[in-house]
Amino acid sequence: MQNHLDSKSISSKELISKTGISRATLNNYISLNLIPSPTVRKPEEPGGPTKIGYFPIWVLERIERIQEMKASGMRMAEIALHFTDEYVGEKESFSESAVDFSYQSIERIVFPAILVNSRWEIIWINRSAEKEFFQESVREIATAANRNILRLFLEKGLLDRFKNWKEILTLHLRLAKRELSEDRVEQICRQVEGCPLDEVRELWRETEPLQDRPLTQQDLVLRPYKGKKTRHTLFSSDFREGTLLLYTPVNMQLDQILNLLMGREKLVKALLSRRIPSLTSLCILAGRLESNLHLRTALPPHEYFDLLNQIILTSHQCFKEYGGTPGRSIQEGVVCFFLSAPDSPREYLHSAIQCSQALKQTIAALDKRWKYKKVWKNTLQMDMSIHCGEEWLGTIPSSLAFDFTVMGESLIEAIKLSEFAEGGSIWASKKVIENMSPADRQRVEFGVRLGSAQERFVSPGIYSQVKELVNGDELQRRGLREISNLAVTEIINVHPPEEQD
Repeated sequence: MQNHLDSKSISSKELISKTGISRATLNNYISLNLIPSPTVRKPEEPGGPTKIGYFPIWVLERIERIQEMKASGMRMAEIALHFTDEYVGEKESFSESAVDFSYQSIERIVFPAILVNSRWEIIWINRSAEKEFFQESVREIATAANRNILRLFLEKGLLDRFKNWKEILTLHLRLAKRELSEDRVEQICRQVEGCPLDEVRELWRETEPLQDRPLTQQDLVLRPYKGKKTRHTLFSSDFREGTLLLYTPVNMQLDQILNLLMGREKLVKALLSRRIPSLTSLCILAGRLESNLHLRTALPPHEYFDLLNQIILTSHQCFKEYGGTPGRSIQEGVVCFFLSAPDSPREYLHSAIQCSQALKQTIAALDKRWKYKKVWKNTLQMDMSIHCGEEWLGTIPSSLAFDFTVMGESLIEAIKLSEFAEGGSIWASKKVIENMSPADRQRVEFGVRLGSAQERFVSPGIYSQVKELVNGDELQRRGLREISNLAVTEIINVHPPEEQD
């Protein structure tokens, strides 16, 4: 008897069996929006799992096509773009009749639309905007910094295509001036070969920023060297996640735009579901709760989940304080990503180490509260690891929000390293320490504990491979073979700047 409920659906177990892919690969396809998230249902057959995920039957053919494309040498980014284009299609003209956009998906907006973050890097763009301004696929640009809209305008779009490029750029500078500094704009300009730096600097200084409002509009005229002049309205709408830019036909009514923006939460969720994954330099902090007790059996369910919620909420508050982005939580643990910033490309490494120290103190305070609450001798500690790398950063939709996640070895190694840590210790990879700025590195005490039992001492400023700190049998038992060759060191203390000579 088949596990799927009808001829139009297939269970995840059956899908994996028929296609030969792993569950991790299946989850990866979901995160890349190649296939939809499964619908969770109660299975027909008794005695098995209480709930199973089901996919539409067409997903089977989709995965087979993906496998064929991979076998032909296509990259996953190209495959994802292929299916996005197939779904969206390309519409050459816009109907002037009234359209109720509140009932359409964001991908079906036929006029140009772009979502930028606070650094003015493009995190979502539709095909119409790519064609109008850049004439190439922005979604294939791997690094977020290289997708900065001002950089792309100067590098690929405005100067060579539009007679009035200064007017077009000025409209965007009026919006960007609320979030970017003059130094940052100059830095972007210097990254573009042949950029008219003096002219851009003059535009920036003469431009008055727009007032912060939920919705703004500006008249936009495009005068290309080839083709007809066209008139548009540039609408901008501010969200917590960024600024949405809509380049609408001039005759489009405001109430139509308001219909589109009315469901703000739904709109943002739709945008983030298509967020462009970015190859990003980042630092990962992974923490795993350590306890003398097996908490799931020692605590009633409501207290166990209360403890986990307190750990996650207090951890996220700590992450926010140090500029980190919480990731998808691991069992009885947390994950946070610290991203490299263009104006301080190495500060994120030190921020992660500082955050680990603060989180250690936070968990110690939580431990005291639970000792008082439960009157027990149990000790709660957070074993932490810090690792860095350049990985693909993207989002995975959940029922309530979007969780950041990383695709690559760095996250796996960070989590494994947190499993290596014991007694509330903090371990960092050699790569993290060596990539810090000299000033930040001087403020960090690190080393490896040598000796045994009472005679253990810290040998400062050294690293060791994990396999030299754990014997072979224990490597196997604790599942640490994947990081056996990783050079690591223990973070002993972090000093504030004022403590330096």
